[in-house]
Amino acid sequence: MSDIFQHWLPLRRLSVDDLPRFGDFPAVYALRETTTKGILKFGNTDRLRRRIFGNYLGGVGGDTTQRIHAQLFGNDMIDRIEFAWFETKDKAEAESKEREFRDAYKRANGKRPAWDLIG
Repeated sequence: MSDIFQHWLPLRRLSVDDLPRFGDFPAVYALRETTTKGILKFGNTDRLRRRIFGNYLGGVGGDTTQRIHAQLFGNDMIDRIEFAWFETKDKAEAESKEREFRDAYKRANGKRPAWDLIG
């Protein structure tokens, strides 16, 4: 299921330079815990740079963004999180692929990833 996410980077050290075209593309992404390799979140976005740097790291956004930002910084998870992604042709494909990953995860684990459920 998550084998498509091949290149994991520590979120703490992630920079815009790590992203092709500086992250200006639609994508499906995953966040996982470094020691267990357990998936915490599957997501999609029309601009990867904005989702990671503006939303999750910057704390700008709605309820889900705020919950993830709080987990990263309020619970000192930032050093234990890895990030991976793959580019999609458009937002619709990203949404569809994210749904596939979430559904497969739920079938395998009986529930959605932990950061889909926090709050």
